[in-house]
Amino acid sequence: MRRRTATAMVAVLALAGMAGCGDGKPRPAATASTAPSPTGSPVVAGPPWYDEVAPIEAAGEIGGKASPCPMGIIFSIPAKWRAKAVTAGRDAAIGDAVPMCEIDGKPAGHLGFLRVWDADAGLSQQYTMDKFLDAYGEATQRQYRRTKAGPLDAYEASFVGPGGTRERAILVSTIWGRYLLTLGGADDEEHLAMLPAYQLAKQTAKNNRE
Repeated sequence: MRRRTATAMVAVLALAGMAGCGDGKPRPAATASTAPSPTGSPVVAGPPWYDEVAPIEAAGEIGGKASPCPMGIIFSIPAKWRAKAVTAGRDAAIGDAVPMCEIDGKPAGHLGFLRVWDADAGLSQQYTMDKFLDAYGEATQRQYRRTKAGPLDAYEASFVGPGGTRERAILVSTIWGRYLLTLGGADDEEHLAMLPAYQLAKQTAKNNRE
């Protein structure tokens, strides 16, 4: 059964992000091609998807019952990232998405978060994503694609947020409903530096079967 957890919600900033490699730069895969990626969608090198960026090494998992944020989705996070549950519920919702967990990258050297939202509104993926982006603020240059998060069906968006920085969001379908993972950064350079951690979360996502 889906678990909903809690702590106080900080003010919603620009969709913040996760840490990359130790030098703050994305780690490209050896080569980029049009072959299927680990997430099951075609590899698209360069903007806006940067599928050639390899995930950073995992140091733990979030979502299990022993983690700070028990949820219906589980995924890996890098070293030094600190997760806490969000308990503000619908008072902090954006569109139909209710915040559940935020994973702070400051200890790893990044001013950003990976946030997880309960987005199981029973509506289409496109509608749910657009409702979130419309409520989030000015989200322009939107691009969408159907993809995979680990073995799970997903719907991903790349867009420019209110601060003028490229950001990402991915809506993941689990056996417990849909979860939205969001990533941003202080600027485009920071966004690129945090993509390896986003790729880690995306490629390791799975159903919580605990």
